[in-house]
Amino acid sequence: MFKNKYVPYYFGLILFILELCFGIWMTHWNHFVPGDAVSRVANAYYVLFSRNPHLGAIGFVWNPLPSLLMLPILLMSPWCKILASEGIAGIILTALFAAFSAVLIFKSLLRRKQPFLFSFAIVLLFSLNPFIFLYGSNGMSEMLFIYFIIFCVIAFTDWLDEKRSVTSMIMVGFALALAFLTRYESILFGLALALSLTIIIWSKRKKEETADYEAAFIYNKWEATEWLALLPAIYTGIIWIGLNWSIMGDGLFFLRSNYSNLAQSEGLSKNPIIGPVISHFGNTLLFVFERSIPFLLLFLAILIIRIMRHKLFHADFLCLLMIVLSIPLMQIYMLYKGASYGWLRFFVYPFVITVAWLPYELQKLREQVKHLYFFGGCVTLIFLSASAYVTGYAMNDARLSPEEYQAIHFKQSSTYTSNRQSMRIAMDLDQLLSKNKHASLLVDSFNGFQIILDMKQTKQLIITSDLDFKRRLNNPVDRKVTYILVPKPEGVAALNAVSVRYKNFYNKGASFARLYKTYGDQWRLYQVVKKQNKN
Repeated sequence: MFKNKYVPYYFGLILFILELCFGIWMTHWNHFVPGDAVSRVANAYYVLFSRNPHLGAIGFVWNPLPSLLMLPILLMSPWCKILASEGIAGIILTALFAAFSAVLIFKSLLRRKQPFLFSFAIVLLFSLNPFIFLYGSNGMSEMLFIYFIIFCVIAFTDWLDEKRSVTSMIMVGFALALAFLTRYESILFGLALALSLTIIIWSKRKKEETADYEAAFIYNKWEATEWLALLPAIYTGIIWIGLNWSIMGDGLFFLRSNYSNLAQSEGLSKNPIIGPVISHFGNTLLFVFERSIPFLLLFLAILIIRIMRHKLFHADFLCLLMIVLSIPLMQIYMLYKGASYGWLRFFVYPFVITVAWLPYELQKLREQVKHLYFFGGCVTLIFLSASAYVTGYAMNDARLSPEEYQAIHFKQSSTYTSNRQSMRIAMDLDQLLSKNKHASLLVDSFNGFQIILDMKQTKQLIITSDLDFKRRLNNPVDRKVTYILVPKPEGVAALNAVSVRYKNFYNKGASFARLYKTYGDQWRLYQVVKKQNKN
């Protein structure tokens, strides 16, 4: 009993150490960390250490929870700069949530009377799946979202068994709210979960003892269950919209601002991979299917187990099917509309949902068809292993998974080159600003976050979250801006605030600015020299 009780925590601790060591090795020694991961760290850094520190600096485009959770870690960054500059704060966070996810699944398996070694094998194959392990070590928000999904699914299956039914729905509610604060895919996931609750309550209607008042009883039970599960997420969404409105002046700023996902996706029609998918339903389905295959293999194991149990056409399996397909259906719609980059990480969630469902499914198999339990367990391990192999194969294909391919071949990646260039630019700017303590540099943190984190003279920077950024951008001469750093306006860099405000600034500057220095073919530094023309 001692072994079964504490081993999940020992496993989680070892996994945390492995994830953290691998993540630090990638970022510190190999100079590779995804840009999205660093931008989350940067948002938290601005809250604490920018020229105008304030909580609103965390940003209102991407969900705020990952950056909020990094704040305590980044309090140590004055003594350990690489926590911010190399994104290690984010790596610590994702390593923790990878460990939490493994412990959660392990405990669920043991609680549902699964053999210890079998449970250990399942959790090991899940945790060491190439995709899961990579995203537990790279600082991206996906690992946090995976944890909340696992939490929701396990609580939902507990509710299916009518174990701690009220407590389970409360847990679902808060996990769903935290999932919304992590990634927007939670909206479709939550809708599928809400519909699943309706199906289960309806399917059990004849088992209620209050036959005379059945309709009212069922309705009241349905209403109470839905409110418990959805109210925290609904309130969270309302608060998020309210904060967007009160601070940014637009309740849907996160959806339709210049920096939003929709704005960044406007040029996807020219993308050689995504372009043929847009407005072509057949190509969209093929695109999604190709990238979903590695993450749907385990679902086939549950399908086989259901056939063995003769429970294929039951309400709980329909619920699993809806939950598994919820986020891929969202991706089909977004890809068809040209609003998604179709990264491989957007398709991992069916795998995660299926793993979280396994303890429930395996317990039912053992209880109902005990003589086939060993065979069902073997099928589960085979498909988990196959999923790991196929996932690793897909990750090494630049067409199917360009982000993961870059991580594997980091020395040849554009991310590695960009990070090295950012370090060189930061060193040069530090030298420039240290010579004149009254000088100031304006840079849009949307593109320049890595440079900002690499710099030491951060109090001389004017960044997007500063309260006077727009005033200084609109009138750099009178507002005493000394330098302006601007990226080449290609791809999402075209959304840079300087390029939007002053057309063709990167190439020609402006009447008030002259070219001071060029950094490769991606960044230029302009010096503000004279009074600008009013426009």
